[in-house]
Amino acid sequence: MLNRDAAKPAEQKVETVDTVATVNGVVIPRTAFEAQLATALTTAKTQGVDVTNAEKLAQIRTQVLDDLIGNELINQGVIKAGIKVTPAEVETQFQAVLKQTGGAEGLAAELKKSNLTEAQLRENISKQLTVQAYLLQNIDVKSITVSDAEIAKFYADYSKAQKDAGVKDVPALKELNDQIKQQITANKEQTLIVNFVASLRAAAKVETSL
Repeated sequence: MLNRDAAKPAEQKVETVDTVATVNGVVIPRTAFEAQLATALTTAKTQGVDVTNAEKLAQIRTQVLDDLIGNELINQGVIKAGIKVTPAEVETQFQAVLKQTGGAEGLAAELKKSNLTEAQLRENISKQLTVQAYLLQNIDVKSITVSDAEIAKFYADYSKAQKDAGVKDVPALKELNDQIKQQITANKEQTLIVNFVASLRAAAKVETSL
């Protein structure tokens, strides 16, 4: 005689993942949030931020979550756009990192410090290049301009901050002009990226549970 209980399908144990958000159905696990939060808190401490302050801590937690959501939106955009980078492009960037770290021994030391393998570094480089390519397709960096007035104001603010900090010999504007222009350009580019990610989020289905 057939055992009815034996005829029932075996119950499958479904593992539930503790999440902080879902982005168009893709889960952002709490483990990823906690890992990035730990890094953000360490950075904040080195900058003199009181991370025991409830308001400051809440701001950092919100920023970390927003960054994770933004990264996921960009990753989804990269996949949708079908952007790929070539091994040659990755190798070029890898060689630049190798040079910056002072050669093979220097790179090995940096990898050990960051708990990364060379393969993981190459994978990170590949991801960074695809993200850069995607962003450049969607933001108009050629529209960025920097006026002499903007450079002068930036220098005035910088010079005042340096003198307030007790620095007596602040380099002249002409010595810092190119650096300041690059910094203002980078700031404007970052603003374009932030606005683009905001537009992605506005069009996405994002649910948070933090």
